[in-house]
Amino acid sequence: MSEFVEEFKIGNTNVKIADDYCRDKTPEDVNAILKRIGVNALPHFAMNKQDKAG
Repeated sequence: MSEFVEEFKIGNTNVKIADDYCRDKTPEDVNAILKRIGVNALPHFAMNKQDKAG
């Protein structure tokens, strides 16, 4: 069962962060998950930076 560890709003959007994805993971598993998130997110951040640079 998920437990929401944080809840907040961004504009009209309710955001709920649950701990069920990482709760029972080892520190190594969590680091691998975070690395995978970073690898997937980096191109989007780079693209956004280029868009703002003009």
